[in-house]
Amino acid sequence: MAHQPFRHILVLVDGSESSLKAAECAVQLARAYKAQFTAVGVVDTATLRHLLSSRIMVAAEMAEYERELEDSGRKHLSYAADLARENGLKAQTVLLKGAVHSAVLAEQKSCGADLIVIGAFRWTLCHRDQSARERQLILDEAPCPVLVVR
Repeated sequence: MAHQPFRHILVLVDGSESSLKAAECAVQLARAYKAQFTAVGVVDTATLRHLLSSRIMVAAEMAEYERELEDSGRKHLSYAADLARENGLKAQTVLLKGAVHSAVLAEQKSCGADLIVIGAFRWTLCHRDQSARERQLILDEAPCPVLVVR
């Protein structure tokens, strides 16, 4: 019997166009390999805390923005779950808080995913774009293969 390359696929869904394409790709891979499928959204509270400590935001603004990010995250996860169901898959969805790369890698370890799928980003923006930096950190630190989808 041939070895199945991927048994559990985890995708980071953040609402960007590339992450929605990553979700579509991850669903197709999970379907093809009959793998488990987990969609992860992360409310980047690490960046919010930095903005608060830098006095760019006040606490009330931060709390409201965090709620908006949670609502947005649930919407994006719902999209991924619907996509999975339409393709005959059961989807696990997880909304986490913290630094994006740390949360994704912790979930990968927790669920035992053997492939992480993320949306593409421009590595040249990593020094000034937090989203790109977080995705680069996932690439740098992941203990399993990472597929980057354009």
